[in-house]
Amino acid sequence: MPESEWICTPNAFTPLVDETTFQHAQGLLRGRTIRKSNEELLDALRSLFTRQGRLSLQLIKEASELPSPSTYRGRFGSLRRAYELIGYGRSADFGNVDLRRRTQSLREELIGKIQVMFPTEVSIVRRGGRWRSRLRLKSGHIVSVLVSRSLGKKSQHFIWQVDPVVHERRCVTLIIFLNMGNSAVHEMYIFPTMDRTRRFHVTADDIWMKRGERLEVLSQFLEAVKAASRKR
Repeated sequence: MPESEWICTPNAFTPLVDETTFQHAQGLLRGRTIRKSNEELLDALRSLFTRQGRLSLQLIKEASELPSPSTYRGRFGSLRRAYELIGYGRSADFGNVDLRRRTQSLREELIGKIQVMFPTEVSIVRRGGRWRSRLRLKSGHIVSVLVSRSLGKKSQHFIWQVDPVVHERRCVTLIIFLNMGNSAVHEMYIFPTMDRTRRFHVTADDIWMKRGERLEVLSQFLEAVKAASRKR
């Protein structure tokens, strides 16, 4: 029965806690996310949007009055769906989200192709959750796979953005450099390790690229990784 229909008798027995403590606990329970309706969650998101003029994963994480992003995913299926329900749904609003999904899809597709191409030599390592998938050779060597987005051209050369993964920097690294529209693979390089820890930009004629070996075709992957492993 709803609480409005309860019949209560105050002081029917000796309480275990005093009234002040009890009411304080009830207030905390009412404030918990699980007690909030979908509309209350969306109202909080609307308020954040009104204050900031935009929405992002980081803004939601930093807003103390909002539940975690995972709460919105659990209630509405995805952050994007929650955004759409409050009217924050123009295609321009999701440009970075869509690009990230597209590059992640390209990455997983290429990882799958490599494993199929070398079924007895290469396996895919997936630890679940938010851990990135990686490749493992029969020898035990782990290969980190990075996707480098194109930022345009300068003097006829592509400019790519590389985002190193710190805990994978000692692994042999396959970098997938994307085309102008970031819709397909433009070039692939194998590097012995990743020698940088922060985001940086690079062009095809950059001296840094000489650390790696360019793959003309994907079938060169295994031999290139073995050669890179010997250089470490």
